[in-house]
Amino acid sequence: MEVAVRDINDDVAAEQGHDVEASSVSSSVLTSVLTALAERVAPVSMARERVLPVAEHVTELFSEGGLVRGRVLSCRGMAATSASLNLVAAAVAAGSWLAVIDVPTLGLDAASELGVPLERIVAIDTSLGDKSTAANVAARAARWADVVAAAADGFEVMLTRVPAEVTASTMRKVATRLQQRGVVMLVLGDPGTLVCDGVIDTTEQVWSGVGAGWGHLQQRTVDMSASGRRVPGRRCISLALPSGAEATPSKRDAEAAVDNCPPLLSAVS
Repeated sequence: MEVAVRDINDDVAAEQGHDVEASSVSSSVLTSVLTALAERVAPVSMARERVLPVAEHVTELFSEGGLVRGRVLSCRGMAATSASLNLVAAAVAAGSWLAVIDVPTLGLDAASELGVPLERIVAIDTSLGDKSTAANVAARAARWADVVAAAADGFEVMLTRVPAEVTASTMRKVATRLQQRGVVMLVLGDPGTLVCDGVIDTTEQVWSGVGAGWGHLQQRTVDMSASGRRVPGRRCISLALPSGAEATPSKRDAEAAVDNCPPLLSAVS
């Protein structure tokens, strides 16, 4: 059984034209590899902090003012990936390491724009490029649980997709491991039988930057809400991505709204 473990900086090097060799380890040495990696990325600066920091513009989503260690959050909606990266950016920038497990669509440029230091991200792929046969799918579910349990020894934050085939008993073991190690996990999509402490919903996104025949997409405003069994009430904010600042129309957008007409083109002889 093979589990591919790759540093996200390898992807950057590949995009820049450098040769990158795929790293693959058998299950018999998976634990030792991730243990060695955990020693390298083990938390130091915030090891005793119960709550990991978040950016000021999203603190209203959490009564504790940040991401509580040992909790699992489900991120869903049309901007789930961007929202989850926005939530973990401050913690990673402050010294935490982020394990991205089975999220091959993660965009490096987007992560960087949202404030996540790329040098503190490690991507772990358990698919191995296997075909979707019943046996391979079941094996991947088992690999996913092994990887999460091993990565929990060193990584403070995880971003993952949960295989639908993971059993409820395995999910309970994973949740216990995360709580024991104080790891914050953000789940994209359906969490399956994994019990989540909170749900981050993203809805009603509005793009800005495009006018009547000119401009380009510059920013989107997304309505985010937090709810769940460990979130008192329902908390909502309006967030501008990728900057995270309050969304304001540009001067040209405002002028176009007043004039309500497209810019004129004149022939030049």
